[in-house]
Amino acid sequence: MKRQENLLHKYYNGETSLEEEKLLEEQILTESFESVEKDMFTYYRKAGAAPEDLETFIFSKVMEKQARGKSIRMKIISWGSVAAVFIIFFIAYLDFRHTKNTKLESDFFVMEQALYQISESIQPDEQEEMLVLWVDSNVEIIIN
Repeated sequence: MKRQENLLHKYYNGETSLEEEKLLEEQILTESFESVEKDMFTYYRKAGAAPEDLETFIFSKVMEKQARGKSIRMKIISWGSVAAVFIIFFIAYLDFRHTKNTKLESDFFVMEQALYQISESIQPDEQEEMLVLWVDSNVEIIIN
């Protein structure tokens, strides 16, 4: 009994080896009376046992998650591609529109210059304006 108490003391201090823990577990589980340690080791033994289909369950969940991850990744990539194509077409449209407006403005300016030169050549020369300073019955004072 003294050895078991020493092992329990070492166990609670975290100083036991695996062999000592297994020995302590076997001694406590074979006892006829109930104790906190017996409940604890019984719980650990039941909790420590993995279900038989655990490996297949984990593998199926991992594969399911990978498939779902690929699906989400593919959706993100496809929507990103659609957005990129839309942006490229929008930028090309804006550039085309800007180029067209620039060409129209340039053509309009050339046309305006041509019409101005034609109108200048058609109209007769204007006389210079004269400033009339004084008008009397006999005298007119005019400044050119």
